[in-house]
Amino acid sequence: MFDPNQQPEQIETYLRNALGARVNFIRGTILPKSTREAPWRVDVILNSIPKAYVLYIDSDDLEREYRVMKAIEPQPIATPGVYGLDLSGEALGVPCFLSDFVEGESMLGPVKAGEAWAEQLYIDSVCALQAITEQQLGSVAPNLKRETALDVLREAYSFLIDKSLPVADAAYQALISRLPEFPSIRFSNGDLWLDNFIVRERQLAGVIDFQNATFSDPIYEFLLSFFVVPELQGRGIEARFCRRIGCDPAILQWYHGLEYLDTWRWVLVTGEPFVHHTAESLEMNLQAWLAEVQGSG
Repeated sequence: MFDPNQQPEQIETYLRNALGARVNFIRGTILPKSTREAPWRVDVILNSIPKAYVLYIDSDDLEREYRVMKAIEPQPIATPGVYGLDLSGEALGVPCFLSDFVEGESMLGPVKAGEAWAEQLYIDSVCALQAITEQQLGSVAPNLKRETALDVLREAYSFLIDKSLPVADAAYQALISRLPEFPSIRFSNGDLWLDNFIVRERQLAGVIDFQNATFSDPIYEFLLSFFVVPELQGRGIEARFCRRIGCDPAILQWYHGLEYLDTWRWVLVTGEPFVHHTAESLEMNLQAWLAEVQGSG
């Protein structure tokens, strides 16, 4: 297993070349793993000043993530700077790049606590991220996936169609027969989960995690945190976001059905629950959603 603490001299050489400055390596600390190889926090002394960086290693999406983050650096939203892309693994024996370590706290805490400034900052930050254009991303833009809400629906049902699930069939028919006027797809880091928005002194310190950067449906992307943390629902945040991007909040009912159907597909594919959502609970959610939409006409 790769461990920067076992090769301090190579790390210092790599850091000096990547950062173009005098660097003394102090320690590496492994960070929490999500769906990727766990990155490392690297603490150093840079020109006599303590600094911290994140060392990303050995990922299939390493080059794309680096180039997306490099393209975003000059845009008017806080993101970490990136340095030292080494796809050959020449410096450390594994493909890698560095990013700034963003000091601060997750936005999840203050948003869960109902702090108005945090709710507004979350909406503002997501909108700023989604305002980044293909032209601003430059040559990396054609390499990013493009996925509409209709694409998500069709992909989910293409898996569920042969599973003899009457609720899935009924939900698909309800969704496909009630297609709303969708907003245009927009850029996203691919994971608008609140932990990826770091705040400091009530300001956005940085958006992190661009491994799954994409052009996607802005509402479906935004609803992730509310699906994961149900206590965030019912506060009007989702409706405020819809109005902010020029959509009628009534569209949210359709998206909730899509969430249940697509997550049901994911749970059945992986054989694992999605946070607190299980195959059984999602089927019940879809039944309740169907009763709601059929009752409203």
